[in-house]
Amino acid sequence: MFSQATKYALAALTQLATRPTPISLRPLAAAAHVPHPFLAKLVPTLVRAGILASSRGRGGGVRLARPAQEISLLQVVQAVDGRRLEEECPFHPQPCPGDPHCPFRELWDPVREALISFLQSTTLADLARAKTGGKR
Repeated sequence: MFSQATKYALAALTQLATRPTPISLRPLAAAAHVPHPFLAKLVPTLVRAGILASSRGRGGGVRLARPAQEISLLQVVQAVDGRRLEEECPFHPQPCPGDPHCPFRELWDPVREALISFLQSTTLADLARAKTGGKR
């Protein structure tokens, strides 16, 4: 459903949601179980999207650009995958042009809308809370 890049981004960002200070990429990649080279390629995308902040030098690293409760999962998915979620259909190999006569539209659109609603209303703070068993 989500690209591997989105899964890795969510794993790393969930780790960051539990940390008050910046962290270097190598330890973040290890903690999130994300390949370091892959995470290094994701960082600029997440910085441009305003999700991550990055700083160099002593005490530098990456951190969330905003509080975790202000970053929705939909923002992360869109930053990494663009409009893929809105355009892809599990019943067609090509992106869906939104054909109003598509026989699958009635079946898929409610599911897609529910998923988008869930992603919009769920934040990185929610993921971090779930990961730590409600502790924060």
